[in-house]
Amino acid sequence: MNAESTAKGTFEQGLFNLQLSSIHAPGDFFIWKASLNEIDIDINSSDGIGESDRMQFPARAHFHKNWGFNSPGTYRLGFTANGILANGGLPTESEEYFINLEVNVLSEGEVDLEIVYEDGEWEAEILAHVHGEDDHGEDDHGDEGHDGVAYTVNEVALRVDSRSATVVPNDPAFGFLGHPGELFYELSQHEEEGLLYLGIASDEVEAGVFVGDEVQLNLKSVEGPGEVYLYSTDTFGKPTVMFNSVDGISESDTFVMKAGAHSHQSMAFSEAGVYRVGFDFSGKLAANGEETRSGQFELLFEVEELTVLSEGEVDLEIVYEDGEWKAEILAHVDGHDDHDHGDDDHGDDDHGDEGHDEGVYATSEVLLRVDSRSATVVPNDSAFGFLGHPGELFYELPQHEEEGLLYLGIASDEVEAGVFVGDEVQLNLKSVEGPGEVYLYSTDTFGKPTVMFNSVDGISESDTFVMKAGAHSHQSMAFSEAGVYRVGFDFSGKLAANGEETRSGQFELLFEVEGASSNDLIINSFSKIAVPFSITVQTKSDSIYIIEVSHDLKKWGEIGEIQGTGSSVEFTDWRKALFQKQYYRVKLVGP
Repeated sequence: MNAESTAKGTFEQGLFNLQLSSIHAPGDFFIWKASLNEIDIDINSSDGIGESDRMQFPARAHFHKNWGFNSPGTYRLGFTANGILANGGLPTESEEYFINLEVNVLSEGEVDLEIVYEDGEWEAEILAHVHGEDDHGEDDHGDEGHDGVAYTVNEVALRVDSRSATVVPNDPAFGFLGHPGELFYELSQHEEEGLLYLGIASDEVEAGVFVGDEVQLNLKSVEGPGEVYLYSTDTFGKPTVMFNSVDGISESDTFVMKAGAHSHQSMAFSEAGVYRVGFDFSGKLAANGEETRSGQFELLFEVEELTVLSEGEVDLEIVYEDGEWKAEILAHVDGHDDHDHGDDDHGDDDHGDEGHDEGVYATSEVLLRVDSRSATVVPNDSAFGFLGHPGELFYELPQHEEEGLLYLGIASDEVEAGVFVGDEVQLNLKSVEGPGEVYLYSTDTFGKPTVMFNSVDGISESDTFVMKAGAHSHQSMAFSEAGVYRVGFDFSGKLAANGEETRSGQFELLFEVEGASSNDLIINSFSKIAVPFSITVQTKSDSIYIIEVSHDLKKWGEIGEIQGTGSSVEFTDWRKALFQKQYYRVKLVGP
């Protein structure tokens, strides 16, 4: 540690303090220095954080001290600096600064929980494989050809990356995980790049020691924000559940395996957060039929939460560099960009990066939340029939920015001009997992829609969005039902150099569509005639509802107000129709 950049004479007595201000970690943190006669402790978080948790820094000093941690895992440490200024004697304090430290955290590649039984004693180890090669069956695991690092289970934390997030399938066999479409985090039994590939191995259990050569891994405890599951799926996708903490922990929460075996299952968590999972091993000795059981071991899991983006401008960036496709999510800090989109805010304008404070994410690192305020009804216009019947509820991220909602764009800034025939690239819908249908469409100046994606009639080559290299545009993205959707897509284009098509692998975006509730607008009915037009709204007592009208779905004007009564209230527009088509919307503006 050093204070070499702090000039002497800045602080009284040439000293300032570094104060521990916060800690978010699975364990406690310490800083100390030992000498022949004593141990000088500067920081000790085990008894809480107070004024005593600080170090004094002489100006221009450089020194070393011991840093200690009593648990593996990720530590986020907050510090502030403070002191008394020599010139004037006034106290000064910095803002809080953070340091992130990882202590024996394993986050990707093959990692096995090793069941060990030697000389009548049970042990548990974690073996981290350097290359992760394995036959994935219940074969002899051995150590040949495997360069690995062995740890005791209490020496490591296992990180479950946010990319493990997935949704409960719409299949009753997976009902133990929750309701279809609900989010959970899964370390799959099949290896996935960038994730831990967690196995269970009994290489260190000799054949003939146990009855039937069988040993058991038994779930004993779960401490964490949610539930824990261990299960496998067969060739036909049918799951077999070994651990399920939802209904409590019992003798049924066990995994049986053969001595000398190695296998992979899916381990899952219902919520993000830190889990301590307790377990033991057991088996019946072949020599006398008696059960032998280990003491309890514990594994620490850090389940990373997806970054949730719920409002402001967010762009799906199409990237093509050095012959490789990539997909990124670009979140604009100020919620909009500085580019002039003209009157039509979904044109193919240059996006650029100047003047933008942005967060860049892989598509697998984010959850795009569609607020319940996106709920609207299908217009009484046959052109919008692809969305459903007039008056039916659906959820829309509109192509025009609306406060409190995501403003979702598509950009191809990272595609250079001249690389593709006609400078055109395509975004192609490939899959939809979720409770309803997905749509991508835009409306022109006259309110006429052009549909790019529509999953109602299946997914085909017609579900595509074409855009120019270096462009940026906004469309409406809509969902027929509330719930969690996993939307798969790829990019493609024909290379100008040879006319051949190049296509990316499949990417996925996760959307959480919040359902409309009693706190949201409910349209009971509306008239099928233009003049006079009427609409009936289910209201809440003491709430105010604003009625707005538009002829192009862009410029809206207020034409009336409803005072909530706690029951249905009808509003009628008696004005003469000024345009061939008129659109109405209702806004709840609060009590």
